[in-house]
Amino acid sequence: MDTILNYLDNMFLNLPRTAGVMRAKAELAAMMEDKYQELLSEGKSDNEAVGIVISEFGNLSELAEELGIDEAYGDEQLELKTKRISDTEANQYLELNQRASKGFGVGTMLCIFSPVILMVLAGLKEGGYAVSDAVLVCGGVIPLLCIIAVAVGFFIYYGTRIEKYEYMKKQTISISPEVEKYVRSRWNEVERLFLVKLIVGVIMCILSVIPLLIVGGVLYDNDMYSCFMVAIMLVIIGTAVYFIVSGSMEKEALEVLLQEGEFTLAKKEDQKVGSVYWPLVTCIYLLWSFLTGDWGITWLIWPIAGLLFAVITPIYRAVAKNREKVIRKK
Repeated sequence: MDTILNYLDNMFLNLPRTAGVMRAKAELAAMMEDKYQELLSEGKSDNEAVGIVISEFGNLSELAEELGIDEAYGDEQLELKTKRISDTEANQYLELNQRASKGFGVGTMLCIFSPVILMVLAGLKEGGYAVSDAVLVCGGVIPLLCIIAVAVGFFIYYGTRIEKYEYMKKQTISISPEVEKYVRSRWNEVERLFLVKLIVGVIMCILSVIPLLIVGGVLYDNDMYSCFMVAIMLVIIGTAVYFIVSGSMEKEALEVLLQEGEFTLAKKEDQKVGSVYWPLVTCIYLLWSFLTGDWGITWLIWPIAGLLFAVITPIYRAVAKNREKVIRKK
């Protein structure tokens, strides 16, 4: 029996020492002892009896639901699948993400800024100034391509550097209590800053069209000023997008480490569904639209697909949970 009880201790080693788990352990110990004594009374040797008892009662995944500890056992399995992030790696991720958020923000802003010089030159040409096609190309198109090239450089540089941390968004991770305390201390500050950046960014995007509307209402046929106002609008929108992108990435990094927001276990399961579901919906939308030509109607697939996705994801989670239970029993 000592061998059996030692094996039983190892079976319950990683489970929490709650009243329910300890009760289940005592029940299983009694069942194992009864079976052991029964086998000895049938003439089995000690080694044979131990082997039979362990083979019959030694798989906790098969007995967890019967013993009423399936939830605790599931949590223990999840803990085994959880990747522990070291303090150094967590701090490196936060520091790199802080720089990358500004890098991606600047890159996006530059892409929006890129046509500004071209729009100004085009406006001068429309106003009768001596701006030739060669000036438009050399002074407008070439700077546009150069600015986009710089922006792409930002995307590639920071994208490749932060790529090695992408697994944190997909896997279940955990951090030390010290790092969690530090991250939560930053949470309130970053969340407030994100809210300010988001509000400012959205307001700027909405107000960016006002100069163009004013020119359109006052100077109906003045293409020169219209080009100037489009350039101003792009500058305002680019600045607004910088605020939104940089603020969102800073907040996202904290959510990743805390496994909150869009990075909870349930949300990660939803992402698995979405990676198949939304490309399929897109294919159906394009196929339906091109075959029928009813573009004014086919857009309805998107709100319908959104409602169906909200129904499908909880069903998928329930099925996945049941499938995992079946696999454990096997």
